[in-house]
Amino acid sequence: MVSVIIPTYNRADKIKPAVESVLNQTYTDFELIIVDDGSTDNTKDVIESINDSRIRYVYQENAGACSARNNGIICSKGEYIAFHDSDDIWHKDKLEKQMNVLLQSRADIVCCRLNKKYPDGTIKLKPEQMKQGFMNPVTNLFGIGTQTIVAKRIVFDSYKFDRAFPCFQECELLYRVTKRFSLYCLDEGLVDYFVGDDSISADHTKKYFACKLFLQKHPEIITEYPLMAKRMSDNLFAAAVSAKKNKQKGVGKCIGLAIKCSKTPKALIKSFAVITGLYTLH
Repeated sequence: MVSVIIPTYNRADKIKPAVESVLNQTYTDFELIIVDDGSTDNTKDVIESINDSRIRYVYQENAGACSARNNGIICSKGEYIAFHDSDDIWHKDKLEKQMNVLLQSRADIVCCRLNKKYPDGTIKLKPEQMKQGFMNPVTNLFGIGTQTIVAKRIVFDSYKFDRAFPCFQECELLYRVTKRFSLYCLDEGLVDYFVGDDSISADHTKKYFACKLFLQKHPEIITEYPLMAKRMSDNLFAAAVSAKKNKQKGVGKCIGLAIKCSKTPKALIKSFAVITGLYTLH
């Protein structure tokens, strides 16, 4: 059985389609654990209105999505663990395809790509560097979404999400996990990820804090994993552009940390372009 874990907080208006995308899976041997992270809206009522015995609703005081995921792991009963987000959609054959790969390849973890959908209708398949097969050696884990991960239970019995991370939590967890467990990538976009104004990924302060914390915990990535360090640098430059565009504080901090991650002439040129307004997000 697969234990599917959805953390949620005040998403009563969005969570039902996400839940239904799990309930409509062609792979049916699962339980769905919804961990309500202290919602103050009618999330509980929405969940209770869905009549399906596979759903388990768990309430906790507000402690963040990572804490909710860890709580879901503790409450779960399955041999396998999968994660979903309360505002995204799984394709109906996601679990079936990933479980087939997990069993046939004997991998410990299987992730897939996701379809990143923007408000203007643009769709991008992410992460761009994803290729079919085992990630061995691991070179870059940025862009792998939590909602794309399915793994053997032993992985998450041994490792948990770091509650201090406001974003990039899956990257940091996988960085620790892949030193012991194997990761297989399925080159298909089986999750629809919707980018909105309330997305954590749009918050430049959270990106800066997460990257800073990542480097404090794992400073070796700058020299040992240059592709990951470059991706972190790119995220920080994007955060700087966002802050500058919205006339918010933190532009200098983001640029400084970006250069620390990638001490290259291109990074220096990019920093100048951000400061002068020549570098923009696409």
